[in-house]
Amino acid sequence: MRLLVLGGHDRMRARVRELSKRYGVNIKFINQETQQNIDNALACADWVIVFTGLVGHNMVRLAKDYAKDRFIFCHSHGVCSLEREIKRLVKNEGSNLDI
Repeated sequence: MRLLVLGGHDRMRARVRELSKRYGVNIKFINQETQQNIDNALACADWVIVFTGLVGHNMVRLAKDYAKDRFIFCHSHGVCSLEREIKRLVKNEGSNLDI
């Protein structure tokens, strides 16, 4: 599964890599400083998690346009919130494979 995280502080980057390894998910992290290739990243992502308090309106609009119904708005912007959403996605993907 390819996951794109929009928003967040630069200090989260190391934790995002750790979560990626722990859950076996390919995670790309884009914040305000690293938004150069956002269109390509959005087009390739299976799911997009948007930290609403840490992104601009333009990034939210792009996420809605590209991801359609494959995005999650996360109103709290901590690592625990991100991990909770990743767990939920991994669990749902696993249950869909059993059907």
